[in-house]
Amino acid sequence: MRFVFFTDIHLLENKDSIIGFEKCLDRMLAFDPQLLINGGDLGVTTEAVNTYYAMIKELPVPVYQVNGNHEICNGSLIPEEAGQFSYSFDDHGIHFVIFDTVRYFEPTDEHPHNWYFVADQQNLEWLAADLAGIPKQMPVILASHCALSTSAPFRFGQKIGMEFPVNEVTDADKVLDLLKSFENVATLHGHDHENCRHSVEGIQILTTAAVAGGWWRNGLDSPNVSGEPQGFRVIDIDSGQIRSRYVALQESQPQLASWYVETAADRYFINVFDASPETQVYVDDIGKLQPLDPFSNSAKSLSPHFYEFSAKNIEKIASKKTLGLTIIFNSGQTNRLEIDCPFFS
Repeated sequence: MRFVFFTDIHLLENKDSIIGFEKCLDRMLAFDPQLLINGGDLGVTTEAVNTYYAMIKELPVPVYQVNGNHEICNGSLIPEEAGQFSYSFDDHGIHFVIFDTVRYFEPTDEHPHNWYFVADQQNLEWLAADLAGIPKQMPVILASHCALSTSAPFRFGQKIGMEFPVNEVTDADKVLDLLKSFENVATLHGHDHENCRHSVEGIQILTTAAVAGGWWRNGLDSPNVSGEPQGFRVIDIDSGQIRSRYVALQESQPQLASWYVETAADRYFINVFDASPETQVYVDDIGKLQPLDPFSNSAKSLSPHFYEFSAKNIEKIASKKTLGLTIIFNSGQTNRLEIDCPFFS
């Protein structure tokens, strides 16, 4: 079975969002998915929500919806009803769970947002009952807007473990505990406008970059916060195994990797858009590069799918115009590519 996960559309913000989402729909359908799952954040206005539903109305495949925090902002999620929209369904021998973690919060000076994320007792009890009758070998896909495991708060200087968190989910570990007994599980998330994939005791945690990228600030060329082009995730499930890949919104954009340069700090990275900690990156004339440790100080404001060059590495390639790379994903997929080199200071 094949399906597509897309998230954080943010329609009617800045420019070209309608054109961009039309391109996104066409490109997603070109992969012949059996269904689509939207990870939330349709936009910040009622008009954006209405526009979204008008645009997906005639699609030839079903679209399932996860509530994002902006669904509270735009009024499509009534504050008093937040957290009451978890549900599940089976399709092609796969168990899908749409898990509602967003809640309303009355803003204060200390907490100006009108939302937060939690896996509360009611939803945990519902999930436990929902999973009770599922065979352990049946693949399970759980989608929630905010990631159930994330380094983003640490990397981007946000408060970790706050009482009403805006970039992590309170009691997320209890959700993961309910999923650990299944043989093949993946969780799907958005919210952070970046790719961040890793695993927790065999559970694939797949945070996916935004269709809106940088909130459409430069239209269809609005990279996500970690430099990935705008895009979506294609997921294939075959013989119980869950495999996925990130696909850029436009075929003309880099699909696998690019440079990421911190000019002020004189740091150079290969940005492998959908790398996991197991992804291997080899550079011609240099050898294997190591990914950043997402919980190290050197990763502050950066992404775990960055592979950094040392000063000695840069000396070796300073005169090159192009660089040859070999990328080996943990699925075994191997890609060979060349990318243009930046100006090295």
